[in-house]
Amino acid sequence: MFKLNFSKILPDFSLRKEKTDLLIHTWKNQNKAVYADFKRGIGKVAEGDFTTLYNMYAMMKDCVPPEAQSFYDWFLTLFTQNSSQLQRMMSGNVQWAGEHTEKIAQCMVNRQLWLGINLKTGKVDIYKSCQKDLLMVKSGSPVETWNRLPQNIKTHFIEQLDKLARNSNGCMLLSKLERKQLYHALSFFADIFILSHAVFLPKFLANLYDRIINQGDTLAYCMYYFVVFDHGLVQMTEILNGVLTKEEVDESGLTLVHNCIHMLVHHSMEMGTDTKASWENAVEDCHPEIWKDVMFALHKAKGKRGKKKSIRTLDEILIGDVAILKKRICQFLDENTDGICLAYLLCALIRARKIGASIPYMTFHRAIEQFTGQHTGHDIPQKRYGELKMFTLNSSPYGDSYKRAKRIIDKWTQIFIEVG
Repeated sequence: MFKLNFSKILPDFSLRKEKTDLLIHTWKNQNKAVYADFKRGIGKVAEGDFTTLYNMYAMMKDCVPPEAQSFYDWFLTLFTQNSSQLQRMMSGNVQWAGEHTEKIAQCMVNRQLWLGINLKTGKVDIYKSCQKDLLMVKSGSPVETWNRLPQNIKTHFIEQLDKLARNSNGCMLLSKLERKQLYHALSFFADIFILSHAVFLPKFLANLYDRIINQGDTLAYCMYYFVVFDHGLVQMTEILNGVLTKEEVDESGLTLVHNCIHMLVHHSMEMGTDTKASWENAVEDCHPEIWKDVMFALHKAKGKRGKKKSIRTLDEILIGDVAILKKRICQFLDENTDGICLAYLLCALIRARKIGASIPYMTFHRAIEQFTGQHTGHDIPQKRYGELKMFTLNSSPYGDSYKRAKRIIDKWTQIFIEVG
């Protein structure tokens, strides 16, 4: 089994995500109508209109590499062919995972070996131990794989296989040992799935990157903003609640809902997009099955610790005529090129009531970096901003640097006030 944790695989993941968050915020502010259409499409899912979901599925399917599609075809054929054809398909001549088939087979045979996947280059190698900065995947025994499955999944598997193992009169066709061997066989195929998907991941991500960055697919931008900033996973749970409340759901459907809820809660907590408190408030009046699943998932979930970064653009934090204010900010930055002056800029904007006084310095700093496209050190201006908040700058015992700060702040406060 493997857990895809980009923050451990990519050393610069935090910086990348921060830049992406700002990019998505900027895009959304410039394309509000597009995002509003997307939200309307999501809202229609509860009414039975799955157009938006189909579009999302089609976009992701287009990113699947050809060798992965060949693997799906091969896997499906395993269960539809006779014994002689099955033996031929399981022979060593069939490259069911493309160029990585042999390496996956080695890891299946020797469970002490690891598959290491470089998500940047797509290179796949075999290792004897876990490596840093790589996606590491290890095969488990059928028993280990089975034991790691959630109890509700195992129960569902057992019930469905139990139906298949009985004849029309309800008599069991397989012994207890044979049924256990069947469960282990399913676990074996699950391992093949896990290892194969791991080696397909780099090309899938490369295709997705091309779709978003080079082709500018607006659906991908909408999905990102919806999940990361608009509490989209909680909203999807509310849609599932509507389905359970209004429709009759059979046992298989209920199992699917259970799995979806667990996944939504887990990923929202993992990404830090929601908290335990926000989840509890969201499902307070939901269907009992939804409430129970969310509470169970929250009990096992580990939320993000520490203060969450506030990612906002200048368009979102400026008050008034944003276009003119941004022109004045550009003039300020042209006149005051040293980094410490960003503290004076924020003070002037707050005094002119063009930015709320509660905005943290780092939120403003990130917004300026995104606006200018330049990286500026934050330690010195952040420290100076903290000092300026403690002093009025109206008394005389301060040195030349504070006199300069007062002069700049007073001048630009008036300039910003004059902006409507």
